[in-house]
Amino acid sequence: MLEKFATITSLALVDAINPCTLAVQVLLLSSLLASRGRKSVLIGGILFSLTIYAMYALYGLGILAAIYAANVQSFLKIILKALLIFLASLEIIAFFRYRPGLVSVEMPKAFRPFAKSLLLSVQSPLMTIPVAALCSVLLLPCSSGPYAVALMIVANWQAILRILTIAYYNLLFIIPMIAITLIVYFGTKPKKILEWREKHIREIHLISGLLLLLVFFLT
Repeated sequence: MLEKFATITSLALVDAINPCTLAVQVLLLSSLLASRGRKSVLIGGILFSLTIYAMYALYGLGILAAIYAANVQSFLKIILKALLIFLASLEIIAFFRYRPGLVSVEMPKAFRPFAKSLLLSVQSPLMTIPVAALCSVLLLPCSSGPYAVALMIVANWQAILRILTIAYYNLLFIIPMIAITLIVYFGTKPKKILEWREKHIREIHLISGLLLLLVFFLT
């Protein structure tokens, strides 16, 4: 059981540190900081993170229901291994030959203008709730891979364990979002976080790839 816990934790960490989510959170906080100040950053950032948490939990339950409806449980091991190698390869390639929008854990370039305009339009904490619900869909291309792997792993577990695992996974997923909210609230400029992201984006991809390879050998 400890090995399975480590596997789920590794997948959640891959999801949590993806550059896509970091950029989305920073853009949102930039808009709130400019329009309403630091208090709205704290409230809006937390509401945004919790809404993402709720939406991803619902997506997880929906994907599990789809797995059972398709009756593919017997093929999950093969699909799981293939998906892990595919995702890990993309991440490691991104370290050596990075380009924005690479299909890995980044948002496709076609989605970015809409996502940016949507996030920068947020001018009150309450607006973050519907925006987060919509952004959760836009984030799926850049964060669904590790989550899908985790859901395939738990597909044959008891119902209560599946639900608890989804809750745990998504808690880890939003911890960096909460952390960034607090960092900006206590005075760090959002621009500094984006600069750090750009400086270390290759290393983020490499860490993600290595974690995915670890999961491959653990499953």
